[in-house]
Amino acid sequence: MEDSEWDRGMKAPVRLVLAAMAALAVLACGGDKRTISTADARAVDPVLPLPQPAYLTAVSGAVQHMDAVRTTEAEPGARLLGSSQLTVAALSHADLQFGERASARINGPAAAVIRDAVGSRGRPIMEIDLERGEVTVRVGPLDPGDVFRIRTARALYLVRGTVFGVTVGEDEVLFVEEGRVAVLPRGLDLPAWEELLTDNDRSIREALAELENQAPVFTANQRVTLDAQAMTASADLVADVERKLQRVAAAAPTDRPSLVEELLAAIRATSTLLPRVAASRGPLTAEQQSKLAAIDAVRLLPVPKDPQNLALLESESAPFLVKFTLRTLPQNSEIYIDGRFVGTSVYRGILRANQSLSIRVTKEGYRERRIEVDRARSEVITIQLERLPPSISAESFLKAIRADDLGTVRTYVAEGGSVDVRAENGIPAVVLASGLEPVLRGQAPDLSYHREILRTIAAAGANLEAGFLIEGATLKILHGAVLAGVAGFDVIELLQILTSNRVDVNGVIVLEGEEVTPLAITVRWALFTGETQEEIIRLLLESGASLDVAIRFNDELLTLREIAAELIDQGELEDPELIRLLRRAG
Repeated sequence: MEDSEWDRGMKAPVRLVLAAMAALAVLACGGDKRTISTADARAVDPVLPLPQPAYLTAVSGAVQHMDAVRTTEAEPGARLLGSSQLTVAALSHADLQFGERASARINGPAAAVIRDAVGSRGRPIMEIDLERGEVTVRVGPLDPGDVFRIRTARALYLVRGTVFGVTVGEDEVLFVEEGRVAVLPRGLDLPAWEELLTDNDRSIREALAELENQAPVFTANQRVTLDAQAMTASADLVADVERKLQRVAAAAPTDRPSLVEELLAAIRATSTLLPRVAASRGPLTAEQQSKLAAIDAVRLLPVPKDPQNLALLESESAPFLVKFTLRTLPQNSEIYIDGRFVGTSVYRGILRANQSLSIRVTKEGYRERRIEVDRARSEVITIQLERLPPSISAESFLKAIRADDLGTVRTYVAEGGSVDVRAENGIPAVVLASGLEPVLRGQAPDLSYHREILRTIAAAGANLEAGFLIEGATLKILHGAVLAGVAGFDVIELLQILTSNRVDVNGVIVLEGEEVTPLAITVRWALFTGETQEEIIRLLLESGASLDVAIRFNDELLTLREIAAELIDQGELEDPELIRLLRRAG
């Protein structure tokens, strides 16, 4: 690339997000369409490249660091030695950098192994082995011979100075904002292959360079998907090339010519298939562009000039750096520093000493707060947000439930309104949304309410154990649902919603002077009527209902376990799955 093009590229860096199991290599940085091969780089490399050690520079949320000895909470500033694994929780991320060459952000939930080394020919090797999750990377100009790569389960990404990302998930998608990106199978590791060649293997080197040039190349604002079948076939061919290459490297001089011909034929076959492994599917989405912008805002920190295994705050750069921590209340508040998003809940990072900070913390339903820090110091700052009053009153919320108005209910919940309010007759909002009240009063039930309203209220943390009074009896919502079910009404979906939201399936109420659980209600009903609600019993058992509850029957106190055994022996239960559950429960 010409200098003017490279300067413009640095002002507007290349960005992309790439979904897993693709393989990527940047063929060039400008108008020159030919890949800079490792051989070419070595030929023009007059000095030994400097190592590019990996450092953890910032953590947002929950991140664990596992080395060869132990697993600890990840600490900003740490030197990531050998093969260090980072495990990043959901809604969390970890920032790291390799020397002064590259910065990266691993977005959770994710797991990745970080490696930095010096190859056998003195080349710095910077590598992220992404097991799951997403990583976005900004790689600056690399010296001749530098190797930066990303690995996934099926992909290998060789980089020559760009900004990109890799996502390991169900889908495989590549996003390119600027620059040129080539997609290759994981096994096509040219730097490793060239270690097997001698200076006389010119024909093989030329064939490998042509193989790399056959990879499909994508440019600015392209969203790319992979052809799984072509990728698998290419991976098989690449494996065959590697086997033949190893045979050539180990062959006696007399056997070498024929083996080289076989190798060249295998390389040509791979070159033919390689262009089909990926295809463009349209431009980037706004969400993809937003993700790419975050890594572009991360700035490199000064790092040690010597190769010792020192943390950032232990090196000669320490006087220029500080460890800064910011926590928020409530949790999951969004944190912005100097206008860029740095995480949620808690941010811990290494910053340049004495730099001024403009901090903004925000969360839906809370009043935004901004503070200015005149100079960064090693300190912990806690910012607490004030909850905004909801624009929708509790009375309007209850009316929205009765009117089946899902939109108003969702707005009320999003604004932080309490979901544990009660109607004028003392019925909790969650019970009102269930439609159970009429049937518990001996009337026809109203089970027509939009079930998403109940799901919304339950997911917002409604108290599912709250008692309420109907016809002189104090009930709970799960017991009420079971009572409606044994009375013949279809409450299975209602029960599924409740049990999936951590309701206590072994909670107790008093009916007719006896303490009963939801499962005890169904068993009592079966004993007195001969009607067994097997689907309800099965659902309660799957949710953890206990059989060690005793009820009185024919003036005898029996546990549900004893009653179940007798029902099975008498052939009263017909559902084999229910019988299996009961027996597994003891």
